[in-house]
Parts: sequence; C-alpha cells; structure tokens
Amino acid sequence: MKLDEEVERLLCCSFCKSDLVRHTDGFVCTSCGLRFPGRAVATGKDEEEVVFDFRILHPPYCLPEGLKSWADAQSAYERTHEKGGERDSLQKYLDEIDSAREIYEVEYHLEGKVLDVGGHQGRLRHYLRTDVNLYVSIDPCIDVFSGITLQPNLLRAYPCLSEPCNFISAHAEYLPFKSGSFDWVHMRSAVDHFADPYLALLEAYRCSRMGGKLLVGLAIVEKRAELERKRAGSSGRPVPTKPSLPVRVARKLKRDGFLGLSRATAKTFRHKATPDGSAQHSHDHMFRLTQGTLKDLFVRTGWDVVKEHWQKPPFQFCIYACGQKQDPAPLAQPVAATSNAATKRPRG
Repeated sequence: MKLDEEVERLLCCSFCKSDLVRHTDGFVCTSCGLRFPGRAVATGKDEEEVVFDFRILHPPYCLPEGLKSWADAQSAYERTHEKGGERDSLQKYLDEIDSAREIYEVEYHLEGKVLDVGGHQGRLRHYLRTDVNLYVSIDPCIDVFSGITLQPNLLRAYPCLSEPCNFISAHAEYLPFKSGSFDWVHMRSAVDHFADPYLALLEAYRCSRMGGKLLVGLAIVEKRAELERKRAGSSGRPVPTKPSLPVRVARKLKRDGFLGLSRATAKTFRHKATPDGSAQHSHDHMFRLTQGTLKDLFVRTGWDVVKEHWQKPPFQFCIYACGQKQDPAPLAQPVAATSNAATKRPRG
C-alpha cells in the first residue's frame, strides 16, 4: 500500500469536506476536528503496513440500527472472503479475470484519475491502460491486504497486486476527497453492499469533474432467477420450490432450538423487503436493486445514463451501467428584476 503526494493533495475531511493538517500519526480536520489515523495492517507472516483510516466510526452506544445491520452484513461478507482466500485457486482467479475482460477492454475505457469505490485490493488495475494516470482504491474493510503475500496464486493471476496501491479505508457515503477530483468513479459489486446507495452516488457525483463518469457493475437478482428458471425448464427437471413456512420453522426449531428460531424470526422482520425489493437485506447484501431502480438512482443523483451493458455468460445477470456528470439544469428561469415583478406574489 502507498499514499502518493498527488492523492494526499486531493484529500479532505470525510465528514465536513474541510482541509486537513498532516501529522506524524495521520490527519486532522481543520474545521470539525475529526482525526483520521494511520493503522497497522498485517500483510504477511511478519509484515505490516500502514493504512490511513478515513471512516466515520460511531461509538458502539451511538450506533444507529441501520448501521449495525450494515456492520453485521459486512462481517459476514469478510468471513466469506477469508474462506475464499484460504482456497487460493488459480483457475478461479483466471475465470474471474476472463469474465470481466470485455467490460474494461471493449465496452468501457477508464482513463485519467480513477477512484475505485469498494475497490478492495485494487484488482481493477489488471485491466487499466497507461492513460490512467492516477488510481485510488477505497474500502471500508481496512484489512483487505491482510495475508496477501500468503496467496501466491492470487499474486500470479493479478501481477498488479505486487505493485503498491494507493489505498484508503473509507465509506462510500463519506468520501474523503475534494469536489471534482476524478475523471472516473468505479463501483463494481459494491452498490448492493452500501449502507446508503443514494448518498454514495451523490458523493461520487461531487467527487467527479464536470463530464466525468460513473461505472456501476451490479448483479440483478431478478435476472439471475429468470435465467435459472429457464435452465431448469429446458432440462426437463421440475423447478425447485421453497419449502412451506411450517416445514421451514420445524427444521429450524429442530436444528437450532427455540433461541435460534427466535433470532432468525427477529432478523427476518427487521430486514423485511419493501414492495419493490429495493431495501432487501440478504446475507451480506443490504439492497437488491433492479435494472429500473438502478437507473432511477442514477437519475435522482444527477447522473445522465449514457450506456448499459450486460456481462457475457456465465454472468449475464450482471449489468454495467455508466452515467455522466453534466451541468445541473436550473429549477426555473430567473424573474426579471422589475418593479411589477417585485410586487407580485405567487398564488398558493
């Protein structure tokens, strides 16, 4: 990991967006006084590196229920990732690279200054060309590089991971960068993990230059379910159905007892989906957006949708939507400053 001087010049307070003062152990906001320290992360057996922590961290006694749910979901995601790291499968990495190659080498060409929100270890760098002159990855998981030197197949598949990466730990909803800093903002398999996708896309808009672009890659669950139904139907096998509620309750009670059943019931009601599915919390995901709600989210946060592309099989349920930042349209034409106009009052 690294923090280039150019990246440091773009930094601001995650919360109030004011200027920072650099100290030996981190950064301090000149307005609200928030501190953003450097934290040691173990990258190998006996190796440590420093990550600057720009996350907005609530005290546990002031943690809103929504953020607590988000933290629980991300902990589940991190555990899943750790299990994947233990396997360190070269073929899995190569398949992953091949599946997304068309996105970045044919359909979209990122250039200039690129901010990778939820960028993890910066695997996106594998596809970037020489006309990307600055790359920054931010992720709320501060230890994404933990044990990376112990995964030789990962480093073999992604040679870029052996190169230092500009990395900062931060939340998508509170980006620690000055307005207009980036040419591209990239969010791949991240929007459905955010605590607040609306605020995250607003922040992406603020951090983009005029004419800058946002690229979102997202799995559409409805599309995936449709494809699975078609495959099951074409094979002649009956489409599997979900067991009835009494059967599921009986199984849960037998397996986990009354306490486990009570916890599962409370969790189900706490994360019940809205009618359009936009607020569904499932395992490590906070939201399940449809193609329509994703497009609406772009529009509501100021982005003009310029292109949509579905990924090739076997991930044809993943969409990559691109939006462009344009000058915002005025709400209304200004009224001429005349004496008559000044004396008139709008009805209602």
